Amino acid sequence: MKTLIIGIFVLLSFSTFGQDMQKYLTETQTMVNEKKYDEALKRYIWFQDHVLEYEPAMAGVRLSFAISSWKDLADIYPPALTALSEMRNKKTKEILDSNASLKLFADVAAINRELENETKTIELFETIAKQHPEKSKLCWYWVKDALFNAKRYDIIQNYIGNPVNEFTLLKSQYDLMNSVQKNENLNRPHLKIFNDNNLVEKSLELIKFSVAVNDLKSAKEIREKAMNVVIDNRLKNLKID
Repeated sequence: MKTLIIGIFVLLSFSTFGQDMQKYLTETQTMVNEKKYDEALKRYIWFQDHVLEYEPAMAGVRLSFAISSWKDLADIYPPALTALSEMRNKKTKEILDSNASLKLFADVAAINRELENETKTIELFETIAKQHPEKSKLCWYWVKDALFNAKRYDIIQNYIGNPVNEFTLLKSQYDLMNSVQKNENLNRPHLKIFNDNNLVEKSLELIKFSVAVNDLKSAKEIREKAMNVVIDNRLKNLKID
């Protein structure tokens, strides 16, 4: 997912409003450096609450770079941590109490990721799965990284379908990022390194899951497909038996 988000971020850099919002975030970080912590916090809260009213395409940046920057402020300014936690708790309560739009789940998952508390994301997902099984499928995209990190294969196997198809989605995101860099003549080697490493790491997760559920055929197919894209010893040396 992060590969796709970065791709979106790059694409946004070529729109006027995208440039304005990147400037907004840069200025907010400058305020942090100048120790204008309270003003910076108010700007981070505004960005989360209102940016999509003006530019829906900022969704990826909002759930990645912006929250990460807010967390950086929270590390040095406790009221920012309190505000971030309160936003997470409020949206969690909305989901549980009123069956609110599950687009809020993406917000909760992103905040929990930055707070290094993905257990709460999984717990919320399990509750939704019990109360609204069909709607839990809409949350799968936003929870799967947390589930893989926790090796919750018991849950994953109920949602992932064919692991090879999941790799196909991963590969399409990889290709999108490479295409963005090529089409825009971007000379950013670190993005290529990130993109390659992301594909390898996510492929390894899929392979280990497939082995855990005794789907060795999928495990071998995913490794073969991944190695056709990126040659990496982590893939080559992984035992599948």
